[in-house]
Amino acid sequence: MATASSDIPSMPASTAFAPGRADIRARFPALSRRHGEGSYSYLDGPGGTQVPRQAIDAMTAYLERCNANHEGAFATSEESDAILAEAHTAAADFLGAGGPDEVVFGQNMTTLTFAVSRAIGQTLKAGDEIVVTRLDHDANVAPWLALEEERGVAVRWVGIREDCTLDLAGLEQVLGPRTRLVAVGLASNAVGTINPVGRIIEMAHAAGAWTYVDAVHAAPHMAIDIAALDTDFLVCSPYKFFGPHLGLLYGKPDRLEQLAAYKVRPAPDAPSGKWETGTLPGEALAGLLGTFDYLSWIGRRFGGAEDSAPRREALRAAMGAIRATERELAVRALNALLSVPGLALRGIVDPARLDERVPTFAFTLAGHSPREIAAALGNRGIAVWDGDYYAYELMRALGLAESGGMVRVGFVHYNEPAEVDRLAEALREIAQPTAAGSPTRT
Repeated sequence: MATASSDIPSMPASTAFAPGRADIRARFPALSRRHGEGSYSYLDGPGGTQVPRQAIDAMTAYLERCNANHEGAFATSEESDAILAEAHTAAADFLGAGGPDEVVFGQNMTTLTFAVSRAIGQTLKAGDEIVVTRLDHDANVAPWLALEEERGVAVRWVGIREDCTLDLAGLEQVLGPRTRLVAVGLASNAVGTINPVGRIIEMAHAAGAWTYVDAVHAAPHMAIDIAALDTDFLVCSPYKFFGPHLGLLYGKPDRLEQLAAYKVRPAPDAPSGKWETGTLPGEALAGLLGTFDYLSWIGRRFGGAEDSAPRREALRAAMGAIRATERELAVRALNALLSVPGLALRGIVDPARLDERVPTFAFTLAGHSPREIAAALGNRGIAVWDGDYYAYELMRALGLAESGGMVRVGFVHYNEPAEVDRLAEALREIAQPTAAGSPTRT
């Protein structure tokens, strides 16, 4: 834990996107919202990002022109099916998957994870073991805990260190011949830690276990490379990376094939159809294609991809450019937050270790409950979250569950450096009545 300090060098107001930031922000209609005479600050991205115009227009066009159910022998159904097929291909490009049959769409990450956990549960027996962590969102914990009662599976836990990073030595201790699956997050939705999932996957596979990676919080901030990770499953949520409300699952082809999905009898027996229960939301998948168009534009405009580059290359370039500009926002945010008297920031706070985190920050402020701080910021036109944001085990590990959790702020590529400064100024105003003594670092 770190409290207020001033030993982090300040950053200039420019970022990697500075020359085109106005163009980027203009593509998000929500960012035109005003609060009094000033702008409205969306620092609530960890709960769901704003959506670019391309996605909104694509959803509208779908509903206006080809809103139809699947596999009809008429024009609008055929056009709708073409959009759904292209969405699967584009999602595979985004994740670096081998092809469209390796990706599955669903209502959200949680629903998809429960579906997969139930299917995996059918293959398990009493005494088999599943490993979960105390850093994860509960959507990658509760579905596996349910198997403890239903199937007699033993759940093993991986704890955290003081800086809110996973205890890999503890992971090594709980892996064994009965381990069947390791569930882990790519990045913490609460404190921003990026877990070394490549190493974790290697450790799990060496023990003969499958891996299930929650990439929901990583997807807006960094490129995901399925081929490099070699995970058995990975899941994320498009509404967290500038798209509509959807869940997106990757599975190795043999895993998706061999597991028995809960489905209606007329549904396909092969992936992806066997896992996509009911009718897919065509307008949302059309919107996701719009999101991928936007991100491809980022990759070509700012990431160095050629105009003629394939979509997969443009998307990877986009996420590289986003990662670079967010790093500068992260340095600025660390400097700003640690300058607030009485503010205690959890997680990685060393600027030299910024490659180990995304720009999501969680903190408490002496003398104020997280809800009070969030409400005070909300009254100033700054949207943030408070509570546990489903990082259920983390809050208990930190001893914060009973006191309302923490305040969480998150920056994405469309945020401006001025919003970091505005947040810090507001927090100093809130803290002033209870600030006491000289700020220190612990």
